[in-house]
Amino acid sequence: MESDLATALIAFVATLAGAVVSLGGVIWQQKQNEKSAERNRRTALREASIERIAEEFFVIIRHEESLPHRHTPAQEHLAWDKTLREHVLRIQLAALRLDPPELRARIRDVCSLLNDWNRLQPHAWPHEVVTGATQYAIDSIEAFLQKPDSPLPPPGPTVQRLREAREAAIEDERVAAEETRRNAPL
Repeated sequence: MESDLATALIAFVATLAGAVVSLGGVIWQQKQNEKSAERNRRTALREASIERIAEEFFVIIRHEESLPHRHTPAQEHLAWDKTLREHVLRIQLAALRLDPPELRARIRDVCSLLNDWNRLQPHAWPHEVVTGATQYAIDSIEAFLQKPDSPLPPPGPTVQRLREAREAAIEDERVAAEETRRNAPL
């Protein structure tokens, strides 16, 4: 009788141990599946964001064709600027989902240049700002898509010139503000 009880107890413990191990395995596998699904979701969101950003930059290139000239009426000038800023805003929103910090920083830099397109005159002309900055972003996205683990290409001379123009515009504004402050009546 004791041997029957011992056998039953051993069988029960073995069954229980098997169930615990099986349950543990199922839980572990479920967690692995959840992690994998989350990685896949993030990858899909990143790819969709990159796609959206690239599309917006190509739209900006097409929008550049209607860039206002110096003698364009103010209303048309403001409408063109508003459309550009809407595209830049969509790019900035999509860039929030980008994982690579270097690409995200580069996209933000380009958006900053695009937002300053008119302010950089006479150091950089609007056409140069819009086309140069946009092409720089497109080249960076293309490089990232081809080799995600490789460093992005360095900025070319056009982008360097645009950054220098931005610094010069900031300095011009600082000097003008200082002169205004000095010339203000006490």
